[in-house]
Amino acid sequence: MAMLNAVGACWSEFSLLLSSHLYRTFIRPKFEYGLAILPLKRTDTIQLEKIQDKCLRMIVGGHQTSSTTVLKHICHLPSMSFRADVLITKFCIRAHYLPSGCLLSLLHCHHSQSSSLVSLHHNTLLQSISIDLNVHSGKALKRHFETFRQFKTDQLCLLSTQVLFLACRPLLEVDPILFLPATRVECSRLIRWRMGWLPGTPKDCLCGTDHTSCCHLVLCSLVPAHLLACLPHLPDSSCNPIDAAITALPSSSTAPCPSYWIALLIILWHFDKLCNPDGDYTHETHFGTLWAGLS
Repeated sequence: MAMLNAVGACWSEFSLLLSSHLYRTFIRPKFEYGLAILPLKRTDTIQLEKIQDKCLRMIVGGHQTSSTTVLKHICHLPSMSFRADVLITKFCIRAHYLPSGCLLSLLHCHHSQSSSLVSLHHNTLLQSISIDLNVHSGKALKRHFETFRQFKTDQLCLLSTQVLFLACRPLLEVDPILFLPATRVECSRLIRWRMGWLPGTPKDCLCGTDHTSCCHLVLCSLVPAHLLACLPHLPDSSCNPIDAAITALPSSSTAPCPSYWIALLIILWHFDKLCNPDGDYTHETHFGTLWAGLS
């Protein structure tokens, strides 16, 4: 991962979408080697998750204890525990339909008590497969895995108290903020807002009335009110208007540019100036032109 990070899979080089794809393609398979036949203990899955989190923090430049929950969600990266369940499920299905004369079948038949297949079958993902599912169809299996993971995510949303995670899109998919037409800086602000890095650690706001929290920024007198008025109407007054606006963005980069897109980017620009006043913002004079110009 360090080598991949050095050639560009980091916050200042490749996009987060590309970096996550590179991680998924070249790095994660190394962690997954042998997981299909290994009955994992809870300590094993925790360790695997820590390794994945470390790699993802290298991509975004996060500190050692920064949360990766939102990062994995917006990049559509499952937990290592779920990945292990998928690999074990696929292996058990293949093993079940092997000819009786195969070595694995013979070993399991004659040494069933010591066979790891018995413990591997104690898998909630495998047990969730109905008898009428065509397990020989890769598409059908993948669809079932996605449905199962979505169900688990929905359950997590009901129990979770993580505000940033709950503010994300509920559906399991790559968040559009990773690929919608936007400059690197604009995309960075959208991602940082999702991850809580913008506003980041609260500090005294330049308006002098409060700290730079998410709640204060949308009410701050230094942020033009007419821009906030351009954002979509909120059905729930408890929802942050910025979160709601980002969630309401189209899921396709070919979709028409929303009317509030430019206003949203300018608002985040104001937030960035308030939270990081030492930055250089003079070069930003036009916002949202990459997408708005296509409409």
